[in-house]
Amino acid sequence: MSGPLRILHILSGDLWAGAEAQAFTLLAHLAKMPDAQIAAVLLNEGTLTEKLRETGICVHVLDERNLDAVRLYRRLRVVLRNWNPDIVHTHRVKENIIGSVANRLERRVPCLRTVHGGDERSASRGLRTLRQRGIYELDRWCGRVLQQKIVAVSTELGNRLGREYPPGWVVVVENGVDENRVLSERATAEFRAEAPDALHIGIVGRLVQVKRVDLFLRIASLLTVESFGRPLRFHVFGDGPLRSNLENLARQLRIANRVSFHGHRHDIASCIGGLDALIICSDHEGLPMTALEALVLQIPTVAHAVGGLVDVVPEEFLVQRHDPEGYKNQVMRALGEQGRAIAAANSVRRLPYFTAGRNAERVRALYADMIAAHDGTRR
Repeated sequence: MSGPLRILHILSGDLWAGAEAQAFTLLAHLAKMPDAQIAAVLLNEGTLTEKLRETGICVHVLDERNLDAVRLYRRLRVVLRNWNPDIVHTHRVKENIIGSVANRLERRVPCLRTVHGGDERSASRGLRTLRQRGIYELDRWCGRVLQQKIVAVSTELGNRLGREYPPGWVVVVENGVDENRVLSERATAEFRAEAPDALHIGIVGRLVQVKRVDLFLRIASLLTVESFGRPLRFHVFGDGPLRSNLENLARQLRIANRVSFHGHRHDIASCIGGLDALIICSDHEGLPMTALEALVLQIPTVAHAVGGLVDVVPEEFLVQRHDPEGYKNQVMRALGEQGRAIAAANSVRRLPYFTAGRNAERVRALYADMIAAHDGTRR
């Protein structure tokens, strides 16, 4: 192949969460490579779109609010025809489907996806569930037939996906974090400045069922009866459809005066850096960027022992008992005298394995392998 490798990523961009943060980090570091030329198709204007443009990456926005699936597909084929990528990389279900189908009919170049986390389909029943099931099966068919690799962000997720796809399809490439960016963006959070003597405990994520912010609030309720010698303050960073329900729960638990719902924040490094302990109590996870950012900032992180969290969080702070009491004990350990020292030692030991540069190099090597295999089949 002559000239730089032309790589097209297809993403939603409707919000700024862990998957979007990781995608941005990957694209920004791929764009620094002299042998790679990067472009992105996004289905929404938003934070991800703005950040990619600021980095100088070519962005094509196909606004899904104004285009149905058929028109999205047609517009995407035009982008593929005009930009002429050597490889197509998709993220999330809708993007996997339209991206892989459009590539097969327009370019027929190697195509892969990244799976950022577990299945978040609703447990409800009825026509909506049937529709979700149909989309899920179509997405999996595209992954098996129209794409050649599935990137999993943790070993645990890779093992699960390996049961759904042909042998050799699934490749584990752990997420990476841009240490310099996180450290440069950290400032003193306003809640830390307003209550410097308090112990600040927080959770970061979308306010949806899988993140279990309800469990975080119940953990907070248990902690308030313990004696720490300092006041406790609890922080929820993120927004979503469950916000009003969670605010009601905080009132029912009589901790509303101790809990701040901050909504979506752009200064998340400052928010995490202002905490004395971070809690990640999701039912399941891939490898959340929040955990990697806390690793950089050396913030004690108490987490459910699932997904890639077991590779990032020190064993002392991993939770096997997924209930309020199980988390309470580990949070008290994280807030103890050795909490910061454990977090700092863990950061020194594990951070080199999760750098953004290493992540981008492994993905770039995967692209090269896929193209070599593709070229070999055409001979």
